[in-house]
Amino acid sequence: MSINLNNSSNTITDDSNIIILPPRKKNKAQKKVDDRDKVKLSKSQIRKLKKLQEEKEKESLLQESMQTLEKYKIQDDVYSLLSSSRNIGQIESVKEKRRKSVQFSKMGLVQVFAASPSKEKSIGVSIEDENEYAEPIVEEDENEYAQPIVEEEEEKTVMPILLSSSKESSVECAVIEEIEMAVTVQGVDTVKTEIPEQEDIANQPMDVELDIVQKKDTRDITISSEPRVPRIPVVVFVARPKEVEEKRKDLPVVMMEQEIMEAINEHSVVIVCGETGSGKTTQVPQFLYEAGYGSNRHDVCGVIGVTQPRRVAVRATAQRVAFELGVKLGKEVGYQVRHEKKLGDSCRIKFMTDGILLKEVQNDILLKKYSVIILDEAHERSLNTDILIGMLSRIIQLRQSLYKEQQQKIFSGEIISSENQISPLKLVLMSATLREEDFSSEGRIFSRSPPKIDVQARQYPVTIHFSRRSELVDYIGAAYKKVLAIHKKLPPGGILVFVTGRAEVEHLCKILRTASKKILKREGGSTAADSLTKENDEADEPDEYEISDRFGFDEDCDDLDANESKISDYDDTDSEVEDIDTLHGDETLASLKAAFEALAGNTTISPDSTDEKIKVIPEGSVEKKKVVGGMHILPLYAMLRESSQSRVFEEVKEGERLVVVATNVAETSLTIPGIKYVVDTGREKVKNYNPLNGMETYDIQWISKASASQRAGRAGRTEAGHCYRLYSSALFCNHFPEYSNPQISKVPVDGVVLVMKSMGISEVSNFPFPTPPPLSALREAELSLTILEALDGKGKLTSMGKAMAQYPMSPRHSRMLLTVIQIMKRKQFSRARLVLGYAVAAAAGLSLQNPFIMHFEGTNQDNNPKDSSAKGEKSRKKKLKESIKASRAKFANPSSDALTIAYALQRYELSGNRVEFCEENSLHLRTMQEMSSLRQQLLNLLFTKKHSTEEFSWNDGTIDDVDRAWKVPFDKCPLKSNEEELLGQAICAGWADRVARRVRVVSGSEADRKIRAVRYQACKVEETVFLHGWSSVSKLAPEFLVYNELLHTNRPYIHGATSVKPDWLVKYASYFSTFPAPSEDSLPYYNPVADEVYYWVNPIFGPYRWELPLYCSPIKDDETRVRAFAFCLMEGHVLPCMRLVREFMATKPANILKAEGLGLKRIGVLLNKLRSKRRTIDSCAKLRRAWDENPRELYSEILGWFQEGFQDQFEVVWTKMLHEASLNARERFPKRARRV
Repeated sequence: MSINLNNSSNTITDDSNIIILPPRKKNKAQKKVDDRDKVKLSKSQIRKLKKLQEEKEKESLLQESMQTLEKYKIQDDVYSLLSSSRNIGQIESVKEKRRKSVQFSKMGLVQVFAASPSKEKSIGVSIEDENEYAEPIVEEDENEYAQPIVEEEEEKTVMPILLSSSKESSVECAVIEEIEMAVTVQGVDTVKTEIPEQEDIANQPMDVELDIVQKKDTRDITISSEPRVPRIPVVVFVARPKEVEEKRKDLPVVMMEQEIMEAINEHSVVIVCGETGSGKTTQVPQFLYEAGYGSNRHDVCGVIGVTQPRRVAVRATAQRVAFELGVKLGKEVGYQVRHEKKLGDSCRIKFMTDGILLKEVQNDILLKKYSVIILDEAHERSLNTDILIGMLSRIIQLRQSLYKEQQQKIFSGEIISSENQISPLKLVLMSATLREEDFSSEGRIFSRSPPKIDVQARQYPVTIHFSRRSELVDYIGAAYKKVLAIHKKLPPGGILVFVTGRAEVEHLCKILRTASKKILKREGGSTAADSLTKENDEADEPDEYEISDRFGFDEDCDDLDANESKISDYDDTDSEVEDIDTLHGDETLASLKAAFEALAGNTTISPDSTDEKIKVIPEGSVEKKKVVGGMHILPLYAMLRESSQSRVFEEVKEGERLVVVATNVAETSLTIPGIKYVVDTGREKVKNYNPLNGMETYDIQWISKASASQRAGRAGRTEAGHCYRLYSSALFCNHFPEYSNPQISKVPVDGVVLVMKSMGISEVSNFPFPTPPPLSALREAELSLTILEALDGKGKLTSMGKAMAQYPMSPRHSRMLLTVIQIMKRKQFSRARLVLGYAVAAAAGLSLQNPFIMHFEGTNQDNNPKDSSAKGEKSRKKKLKESIKASRAKFANPSSDALTIAYALQRYELSGNRVEFCEENSLHLRTMQEMSSLRQQLLNLLFTKKHSTEEFSWNDGTIDDVDRAWKVPFDKCPLKSNEEELLGQAICAGWADRVARRVRVVSGSEADRKIRAVRYQACKVEETVFLHGWSSVSKLAPEFLVYNELLHTNRPYIHGATSVKPDWLVKYASYFSTFPAPSEDSLPYYNPVADEVYYWVNPIFGPYRWELPLYCSPIKDDETRVRAFAFCLMEGHVLPCMRLVREFMATKPANILKAEGLGLKRIGVLLNKLRSKRRTIDSCAKLRRAWDENPRELYSEILGWFQEGFQDQFEVVWTKMLHEASLNARERFPKRARRV
């Protein structure tokens, strides 16, 4: 191989010997160095880089948007030509159109629609004259009805084009005219609008608007040849106050009004998911009202119904909507809750609780008076809301089918009166956090998945701050410290604290008031501190005591206020709270952000820092001491009286900070003005029910992520806010459930099953619940209704069940009332009206919480410095406990807690000053008010409801007569012993499956001996239960009792106890009773009044097989019953004359009951005659009918029982027997009848 290096044109002659040079070592070394220089980024660095990149992209996008907006900005003098959306639907005269055309020409603009009616065209709409519209003949979709005229939408779409220059708009108008000409009526064909391609359009400045027109108008328009009634859109004009208009325009939901209304118009069911603070609760009803849904002129006419899960939210929302619409509450806008109603004849928007609407569904299955139903806060999944969703899903389909049938009749020429006309029903589900999968499964609830509209942005941003570590035990102490830190270190703004229950609300309010008083003493002297303390104490003075949840008492221990011992732990606030200086003067955004982060526990400490507390001082500012004002502390929970609840909406004095301590009642639909900070403990108190043993427990557990989002949203309702969560982000992400369990899985469903059975739903398990209840709960509910005799053995409603379903209360309480009426119809009572009044009062008392106050956390006794020592506190507690016991002794009835409450209610209604009466007797005012209202409501129902049978109707006097008998004052309980027994039987009938028997413990452990409560064994519970010492029945401690509730705190306690007799259990709880075969020694017993034979047996009751005392049991076996009647007949128990001739009988009647007696001829002949194929004679009534047909019936058979020497005198005996058989029981046995 040879290579010429001098001549570049020379080539290599041998390719096989090419020299391959290795790469340079220098480059390889350099590459290794580069590899070592590359450092792998951590996850946090990657996130920061990604965040920086996203911020850059957002800035560039914002800059481009601003440039685009500036490019297409209209002239300032053109703003006067814009028209408000409230003018949509108004018909313009020819002069107005010409005047507008002149104004456009002066501005150098061209109007799209000419003034001449003949030239006005729109998609499917032609204007025949100045005031008449002809609607396009469009085929309706299944869920479309009462659609607005398309011209309105077209005008909205084309409006940006109208404001362009004349040269630009001429091209665009030509395009629009071609679009309009493309739409023609062609029978039932489907025509698509197409925009012709034009090269000049791409260069026009309004290409964005043209693109919008193309997207909207290229949809299919189905034309129907079927004639339709012309429709004119209905618009209700509203004159809102100026301040409302200013605030309303910034609400996120208002910006989506068109999307929401289009979805509602085009679909039967719509889901609106708007974040908390978006304004959906108050604005969506107003959208519908302005669109004419509440007007009778609209095709979908009827009231707009809005439901809320809580009464507090119903009142507050109704007041707000009425204020925004500029109308008086109770006229166009009204509300209805239990025992309270503000509704007028012209009501168009009705706010109510979901229970009120469910009751209306029972009375009117079609809900004819409603056009739209809005179920707000659907994420809470209350029991009534779940039932309503399932019911409304079927009502919508039913009304749609009826509407189509009516429209066909109208098109055929048939005239239907306005009263009988039915319009389609719309349903709107609203929530901030809704589990979509519960409603989106097609076919199970809704035939098609409803569209979902998301209102993404809140009105104001909310910053979430998590704690570095979660406080698992003393979360009340953590909340206390956080509130004081916010109050001392952060700018003004209200604070909302979420805790679990009323006891915690009152306790936290108390220690915060003490801290506020100390702050004011340090800052401004004792005078201001005393005035603020007095004002805070007056905020909830009548509610200063605390009651338990649903007959909940403290346990046996004497430590009545364990929480107060924790106050000393929170007193030294300066040492507990991180010292962060308050921002002053011209603070920068960075310094403010640093203060919030430091408060949230996010401030980082450098390695060189010491243990000194962190101080965040604004740059360039001089550190100076800030004067901290007082705190205006208010409680908020459901059982707080209305006047105290409304205090949270009042303005706070200047210099004070509003602090609201609330339960989850403030979680939804309430906008407390001025709230800027939310302190979320992350807990809630949930009442859980075990259907297997009927025991209920109050458990404090973590809230769901959806509830946490709702709580955080309370801070962004009136201004930008901050939410401080007293738990870590790791705990939130890993342990918090996404959504709370629906209420239907936590409560007994016997009332639900009864309501559905009364509405004709036989298979409740097939009902379209969003979340079906457990099958075990449904089986337990049906068993309970069978025991209460509301259902028969086949699961169908009995006459008793139909009557029970008409009362708005638990099936147990309605069963009790109906039993009282049944007994008093059979027996005569001299004071029947008073007994009925007490029965209604007892039913009302057992339906609500226990009105007697048992807790002492909320007492405002800390104003006395002399009594602040531990010894003085203990003495005060003891005196308070004794006073409460003395006040309860005034009303105590040793036979029943229910009758104790009824007597207290009677005294309450007869008192002159009811507030003072409750304070003097330690009664909860709010509970007594509701109880009194419920008593009056139930009494009205007894006289207004007409039952199918006379058995359950009350006919003794009027409602005023019962009220007068009830309101007669007595110094003590006026009931007599027989009247108390009647009411005891009625209570036993209502709670027949909740029976307990006393357990006597001879010896036990030392811990058992310390328990002073009486032990009982409940019928359905394996463990021992206890009767609390606060019960009126505890002194007697009866052998058997029935209870209203079994609540497990530190041990299971019986609440609402009533003593019962064993024979009542056999009579009203026969499901649990078994009757053994009678022994040979026992003789049958004949009751002449009942005309029936019985056996004396010892019944066996319940799963623990309690043996009850002797009881007269009816004989169910036919053969045994005939033998027993034959014995009673020959013994003279049926006909008294047979007693006189017993000594002349050849055989003793007792041989009839013996097995060997069947071999005797005279016994066999008599029994065969009494139980023949023709008839069976086992009572005096049947014997009388047989002798009416044939006076010689049984003559020879009875004659054979007597000796031969007496047979000649038997004719006289036979005549007397015929005579006595014709008499009634009282005439045959006058003495026995008087005893009965």
